[in-house]
Amino acid sequence: MSDSPTKLLAELVAEKNVLTELPSEDHASVVKSLVQNMVATGLIAKTQASTVSRLINEREALGSTALGDGVAIPHARIGFNDKPLIAFALLKKGQGFNSLDGGSVHFVFLALTPKDDDAIHRAVLQAITAFVRKPVHRKALSGCRTSADVRSVFLDYA
Repeated sequence: MSDSPTKLLAELVAEKNVLTELPSEDHASVVKSLVQNMVATGLIAKTQASTVSRLINEREALGSTALGDGVAIPHARIGFNDKPLIAFALLKKGQGFNSLDGGSVHFVFLALTPKDDDAIHRAVLQAITAFVRKPVHRKALSGCRTSADVRSVFLDYA
C-alpha cells in the first residue's frame, strides 16, 4: 500500500464502488446501498453483508461518523478480510446522518478495515480525512456527476 494518504485513497476507491444518483439519501439507505454494492462487486460475500451492516450500526451507536463539511465515514473493523475495503457515495442532500456540524452529507466513505490491524485502520481513516480536509478536494467531488468523474478526482489529487 501507498505511503501517501491521498495515494492510498486513490488505490482503494475503485470506480465500480462509487455510487451516484441514489434513490434515497438517508443514512440507513445509503449504508445499505454501499453494502449491497460491496456484495455486487465482490468486495464482500453476500453472507457477510448482515455482519457488516450490524458492525456499522454498532459503530454509529457510539457516535456519529458524520464529521461535518458534508463528509461521513461509516466504518467498521472486520475479521473476515485482511485488506481495507472502501465504497463511496456522492449525495445531493444526504439527511439523517447526525452530522457534527448539523449540515447535510454529500460524501460518504464506507470503510471496512481488518479487525487486528490498527496501523491499516488508522492509515485508511487518515487517508480519507486528509483528502476531505482540503476544500479544493471537496469542491472537485461536488462537481462530479458520474462514478468515473469521482474516480478521476481521487486519481488527479493522488
